[in-house]
Amino acid sequence: MSKIKILLLGIALFFAWGAAAHSGKPRVYLIIDTDCAADDFRTLCMLLGNRDVEILGITTSEGALTPRQGERKVKALLNSLYHQGIPVAAGREVGASIPDWREMSEQIYWGDSLQKDGPEKSATDLLVETMGREPQKITFVCLGPLTNVADLLEAKPGLAEKIDKIIWYNSGAQPMGDTNYRIDTLSAQKVMASGIKMQLVSAKEEDSVPVSMFYLMELGQLQTSPYAQKVVTAHVTPPLVSAVKDEHLKVWDELTVLSHFAPQLFTVDSLSPTIDWYYVDTKQQIRPIEEQLLAVFKGKENVEGKIFYHFPVAEEYYIRDLMPIIARTVNRYGASEWRAAVLTNELHGHLGIYATLGVKMGIRAREYFNVGVDDIVVTSYAGSKPPVSCLNDGLQVSTGGTVGHGLIHIASDEEVRPEATFAFKGRSVTLRLKPEYARQVQEDLKKGIALYGAGTEENWQYVRKLAIQYWQDWDRHEIFEIIS
Repeated sequence: MSKIKILLLGIALFFAWGAAAHSGKPRVYLIIDTDCAADDFRTLCMLLGNRDVEILGITTSEGALTPRQGERKVKALLNSLYHQGIPVAAGREVGASIPDWREMSEQIYWGDSLQKDGPEKSATDLLVETMGREPQKITFVCLGPLTNVADLLEAKPGLAEKIDKIIWYNSGAQPMGDTNYRIDTLSAQKVMASGIKMQLVSAKEEDSVPVSMFYLMELGQLQTSPYAQKVVTAHVTPPLVSAVKDEHLKVWDELTVLSHFAPQLFTVDSLSPTIDWYYVDTKQQIRPIEEQLLAVFKGKENVEGKIFYHFPVAEEYYIRDLMPIIARTVNRYGASEWRAAVLTNELHGHLGIYATLGVKMGIRAREYFNVGVDDIVVTSYAGSKPPVSCLNDGLQVSTGGTVGHGLIHIASDEEVRPEATFAFKGRSVTLRLKPEYARQVQEDLKKGIALYGAGTEENWQYVRKLAIQYWQDWDRHEIFEIIS
């Protein structure tokens, strides 16, 4: 394929994606396979933060780390970003030689290791299970050897039909070389001969783009992206900071992402009817590559809005008692929670405590699975009688799981409580307001009734004041029990 065709494709995709409001749905469904080197870490962070993709699962293969070491690193990363609902599994070891960068890879901080881990599942089992229930075609992004893909095809050859394509980083194609190929040559050959469409991505060694301090400084300016901040923090502290200064770290695995989002940067050669080779062949691409990496980290604006292009946060749009909390609350909890809380309380008819808690609960559930709106099925245990049932309004707005969409169900349990179960693609999690917070709400509401009487204007103003206090002080990452 000629470079001019790739350029036109990239321009067409850019304008097609930017011409209308974002649907809120991902445009590509991914399974990521990683050997957990430093460039894998950067690539995972970049994809986790982009709403154009949905990560169905992550498997680990042998390379920079062993598969089991990698599994622990990935789970620690997901836990630190509150995405514990993304499934992770380790592949099999292939007995490869320990690479020179193993020790450095072990020292990279991905997040705190989990004290309690779930039952172990093999990479093959995870892939079979995930692909079996996913109706969409799936793209594999492979950042290490192709062991897990080969094992999947061996176990369930029929699942090849569900793979849209495999994007694989390998630093050479003519002749085929690189660590990712050599670690498990047999698996690579099996996958390449399978007839599945493949996008082999490379950066020639002499043309590799360094991960520079200048680029990291620009990345650090994306203050609202925890994914960008995660990458920056890891690269300005040992062991990576010295590797950055020595220009040892290069943009390698990240190119798999750019081959999808910015194909115009690449020259493309056809290696076979099913395999295309995407490669960056000039040092003049350094700045365009950095700009595209930053764009992917930043993501599209307005991924949730259907009416507002920018949701208003300027003080002049808000009632006086909300003005002091706007900047701090948006900075601390993010624009999604602020937007959902504002819309919920307008819908709700007054600024309510349980409605606001429902917002925080729904946003936390979306965060857990790392998904957008309209994807989660909600079962609420808040009943249908106020004040606890007000939780349901916040749940609907924050998740998009509305009555109209048929995505929320009110359980008939006799015990009404601030709790809900969220289901997504065969997985579920239950969030429950911790007892100490539930008691505080009950005691505060009783106090208001005792002081002002139920239903009085004075009591409504008291409730409003409490709701504002909880809104700004209660962190959704701290106030809920999570039962998975």
